Order: sequence, then structure tokens, then C-alpha cells
Amino acid sequence: MGKKADAKAKLRSKRQQQTGGNGGGFPFKVVIGVLVAVAAVYGGYVMLDDDFGLVPLTPHSLPNNDKLQLAIRHEQFRKNLNLKKKTPKEVAAYEDGYKKNQFNQWISDKISLHRRAYDTRPMECLSEKYHSNRALPSTSVIIIFYNEARSTLLRTVWSVLDRSPKRLIKEILLVDDFSDMPHLGKPLDEDVASIPKTRIIRLGERSGLIRAKVMGAKQAKGDVILFLDSHCECNDGWLEPLLDRIKRNRKTVAMPIIDAIDYETWEHRTGLLERGVFDWSLTFNWNMLTDEDNERQGRQRDIDPFMSPAMAGGLFAMDRNYFFEVGAYDMGMETWGGENIEMSVRIWTCGGRIEAIPCSHVAHVFRKETPYKFKTDDPLITIAKNLNRVAEVWLDDKKDVYYSVTGNKQHGAGDVSERVEMRNYMGCKSFDWYMKNIFYDLNIPESYQTSVDDSLEDADGEQTE
Repeated sequence: MGKKADAKAKLRSKRQQQTGGNGGGFPFKVVIGVLVAVAAVYGGYVMLDDDFGLVPLTPHSLPNNDKLQLAIRHEQFRKNLNLKKKTPKEVAAYEDGYKKNQFNQWISDKISLHRRAYDTRPMECLSEKYHSNRALPSTSVIIIFYNEARSTLLRTVWSVLDRSPKRLIKEILLVDDFSDMPHLGKPLDEDVASIPKTRIIRLGERSGLIRAKVMGAKQAKGDVILFLDSHCECNDGWLEPLLDRIKRNRKTVAMPIIDAIDYETWEHRTGLLERGVFDWSLTFNWNMLTDEDNERQGRQRDIDPFMSPAMAGGLFAMDRNYFFEVGAYDMGMETWGGENIEMSVRIWTCGGRIEAIPCSHVAHVFRKETPYKFKTDDPLITIAKNLNRVAEVWLDDKKDVYYSVTGNKQHGAGDVSERVEMRNYMGCKSFDWYMKNIFYDLNIPESYQTSVDDSLEDADGEQTE
């Protein structure tokens, strides 16, 4: 028995030497050979299982000379169009495009639907590592449109497909909020029929941006829903950084850095690192990220994600199930206006977080002004009612500051009981907590504080008399 045991031990030792000590399976040299072969195929990139850690971006999402040369050609073509002397017919088309869209549709219709701009990511992003593409969640990209120029809408779609790993895009849903322009009817159907993974959802009546987004989310099949406006162009490597943050924490709402597309020249301008904020009129704005912000958030690098108290609302990604778990949108609101503020406060106070991701860049056309009509006669009153709902449900005693600043109380808020009940059920934190921990630079206006002090003094004087 002893000799047999010794023989087995020697055989086991010999096998371990042959297999690199892995106890069986492919010999170690074979494994190394396979990895080397894969590396050769992918230009030095080797995809590893999650068990082995995070991985770099694939070559598809990295810059190369061919992409650069194409961007140079497209940029020169754009510049030439801007220098061109327009014929009378072109001037008429230019003016008609502005009337319909409040941007230069003429130039948009001339440039390629696959237009490539310069890569606007920080250089450090190119070596950043994320969960592998097969580990990241699938994505339903939802684009709401109403009387959009067809060229900007289709360029948005193609930029998603051209600059995203195929595996990560489950579908692209184009939600038509009852457009009445002919070019968005049969001609768009014919265009979309030949575009992979893309379909149109046509609403039977004008519903407004808020309801259209919810309808799109209900039909989505991806793990993540990602909303884009209908006049965007995605940068290389835009998607993986967003999905990676959601993979790490499903309650994260991830926003790209928004580059600007000039509404006249169609030039790309790199976006800045800015926190989404709002003032006491609940009007959204951007604040530059400061050293104090970085210190508070413990950011060590310029490419680290950072917390944002609010989001603009047009471009963001979040777990599809979490979108509904945390209350979707307030369906008591009309058309658009204030829904981004409501969602921002709700996400933060009810256990989620909002992050801006410096390695994700999406360019957006900022129009001269909105060309669209609201469902209601007076858009200012519609927005005021929407904001009043935010105040009544989420601002607690600070709603008095909002009403003092805006004078909107006269417009009412409608029935908010369901949203208040939802907030209580989810055990959401107070607005004071939000101001202290998230929006730490939202200060009570001095004018309001003075008026409160004066009122208290008047009340004391009356009691004394």
C-alpha cells in the first residue's frame, strides 16, 4: 500500500507541474497561449471574469487614428458650411428651420447622421477600469420627441449605436408625443425600419414630457433606463461609466457631463464639471465644482464621480425597477417644468443618490428658446402649479420661503395626498437633512429672514400692548 501511495503522489506532482498547479483542466501553457491569442485579437486587451476584478474599456470605446481623421474631416465640413454663402433657397430653408426648431436645422440636415466630433473625455478616462461589458446591465435608451427635426433625432439614435458596445444596448425607444409634422410620420417609420434595435412608440394624444417618459419606461425591457433628449450626440465610451456606477449601487442615478452643441454653428464645446443646483424659486442652474466640494466628497482625482444635489432632467440613467420603486414621476404635474427638481429631492431624501460622471460625455443642442407650445394656454401657470406640488410634498416648512420668493401660492397645487402618502411610506428624510448633507450651499435668503424677523417683532408688539 505504501508503494502505491508513493506512486500516486509522484503522478499527482507531475500533473501539477504540467498544469501549473491548477489541479487539472487545461495545462498552464495552454491557458497562457489562449490569453495571448485573445490579446492579439483585441489589440492587447484581455476580457477577464468579474472574479478577477475590473477591466479597461474595449478598443471600441477608445480613440484611434481612424476616428481622429474622420473627426477632422467632419469638423472641416462643418466649418465650410458655416462659411458658405447661402443661395436664396438655402436662406429660406435656414429661416424655416429656425422657426420650427429654434436652432440651425439647415446645417444639421447637411452634416452626417454619423458625425464624429473630437473626443472630449479627460485623458485619464482612457485607462480607467470598469465592470466588464458582460457584467454590466442592459440598457433601454428612451428618447422623447415632439416635432423634432428628423436629422437631429436620427443623429441621436445613430450616435448611441455607433458609440456603445452592442451588448449593452437592449433597445432604443423613440416615444412620439403626438407630433404633427409630416416628416415624423411615414418618412420616420421608413428610416427607423432599417435601424437596429430601434422602434417608435406613438402616443395617441399630446401627453407632455413627464407622462411620455413614464410611458416609455413602462415599455422598456432593459435592466437600466437611460433618457436622452432628441438632439444629442454621444461620445465614445459614454455608456460604460454610467452603467458601472449603477452596477455598484442600483440606487444611483448617473448623469453624463453635458457638452454643448452650438445651436447656430453646430460646434461641440466641452462641458464643465458642475453640480446641478436650484434656487428658492426652484429654478435649475449649474454651479462649478469647487475645492470645498471635492474635500466634502473626498474626491482624489478629476475623473472621480461627484454628488450633485439636482439634475437637469434630460440626460440620466437609472435602474428600471428602482425608477418605479422610488416613485417614477409625479403624474399630477403637466407637460414639463419642475419634474427634475421633484425627482432630485425625492431621490436623495428617499435613500438614493445622484452622481455626475466625468468620464461620460454626451453633447446636447441648447436651443435659442423652446419652440413648442404647452398643452395648457399659459405655460408659466403650468410650471407654477408643478413647482407648488414640489413645495407642498417635499419642502416641509421651507415651502414658505419658496412661496415668499415666487408668489406662486395663488395658483394652487392640486391634490398631493398620494405623493405625501408615498413619501411617508418610504420613510424619506426631511428637507432640512437634504440642505445639511447634500445641498449644503442652499442658504435662506436674507430678505426672507428679515421679513420673518419683522413679522415676529410686530407680533410681539401686539401682545405687549
